[in-house]
Amino acid sequence: MNNKELIFVAFGSLGDVYPLLAVAQQMKERHQVTFLSNEYFRGEAESRNVNFYSIGDAISQTAAKETKSSTGETVEGRVHRFENIIGKSFFRTYEFIENRIKSGARLLVISHGNLSPAALACEKFRIPMILTHYAPAQIPGNEEDKIMTAVFYGHKEWYVRHVMLPYRKFLASFTLDIKRNLNAYRKAMGLPLFRNKLVRMVQKLFPEKIWPRMRLSVPMEIVMTPKWFCDPISASMGHLRFAGFPFVPTHSSVNSNDIAQFIAAHGKPLVFTPGSAVEDVEEICQTMISICRKVGSSAIFVSRHGKAAFDAIDKVDDVALLYVEHADFATLLPQCRCLIHHGGIGTVAQAVKAGIPQIVRPRMYDQPANGIRVMMYGLGGSILPNGYDADTVARILLHLENNPRNIQLLRHYSQLVNQDDGVANCCAAIEEYLERSQVDESPVKNFAVP
Repeated sequence: MNNKELIFVAFGSLGDVYPLLAVAQQMKERHQVTFLSNEYFRGEAESRNVNFYSIGDAISQTAAKETKSSTGETVEGRVHRFENIIGKSFFRTYEFIENRIKSGARLLVISHGNLSPAALACEKFRIPMILTHYAPAQIPGNEEDKIMTAVFYGHKEWYVRHVMLPYRKFLASFTLDIKRNLNAYRKAMGLPLFRNKLVRMVQKLFPEKIWPRMRLSVPMEIVMTPKWFCDPISASMGHLRFAGFPFVPTHSSVNSNDIAQFIAAHGKPLVFTPGSAVEDVEEICQTMISICRKVGSSAIFVSRHGKAAFDAIDKVDDVALLYVEHADFATLLPQCRCLIHHGGIGTVAQAVKAGIPQIVRPRMYDQPANGIRVMMYGLGGSILPNGYDADTVARILLHLENNPRNIQLLRHYSQLVNQDDGVANCCAAIEEYLERSQVDESPVKNFAVP
């Protein structure tokens, strides 16, 4: 057996942390495993008997809010989230990895995204890092989702591919919003600084021993999404391993009795959820009663931050509503009529697995592209917030429920997902690398900063 110690590094919201935690839980049966994440997630790790090391405080985790004015879609939001979710974790992650190296441990780091708190330590100590990606739109270099989304919302394909995206990439190469913050950490750790495109062009004229460049060893990239859901994908993505959706068993029975009693009394409900990190949920709450009336249904509203907005709704006698802060979707959704949600990839996967229609109301990140893929495969509909109203939702839902082709597709893809095991496939890919790997044999790639 390969004697490398496995270090899992996860950051972000619950949907970002759960997949790697599930993989770590399985890998610990054969390897020494430590799971690094914000203190906020300690209970989740320890309930699965996974060794946990805190790289951030819970206050910083909850400070990174998702609202219209503070998201990763704005410069201010990116800087705010970088400092609270990632930046504060760099030094703690570096110190942990440095201490393990000093103790003689041979490490393999598994993390997600392309801006992991572990990246700088891996670069410094030449530790291989396996990257995982959760959605097609999150894969670095995959332009097809950007093109597909822009075209769907009205742009010409040739214009997006040959004008819009090249221009955006050109501007991004000179933009240093979070990169300025990142360089402060790189400088403190004695690493080469991130430069803009012009400086990098000049840098290539110098030998590396005179002007060092950024280097990160990435021997494998794993996409925790089925290959069929990722098509079409850029032709340059042939190196990726596709593991399938990761489903994480939950141990919590919170709200389960209330939910069971509600469904027994009112039949299959609609389920509304804006995502675990979203705080401004008023708009989705305001339309719930109208939607329920139009399709003749009860509703369950699932939102960690939604109680105040739910309590502010003027309740009516003819529509039964239930609010819960958290629900086990693996148990809840098969008993439901439709899931109406933000388009996070984990939530998309749960609806596909349950075989129920879903309607996506995307706002940011990979959500618009996920919504389009939901429509492409006949799994549901997608509506941007400015077009989201009761009439549109009702029309889409009734079509999905009464169209034989959609019913067939829902059943087909549900069977595919239930026959697959994304967590086990991801573990198998990591084991494969461990079997063939030798010290310092990993290929070296430039560290990509978004």
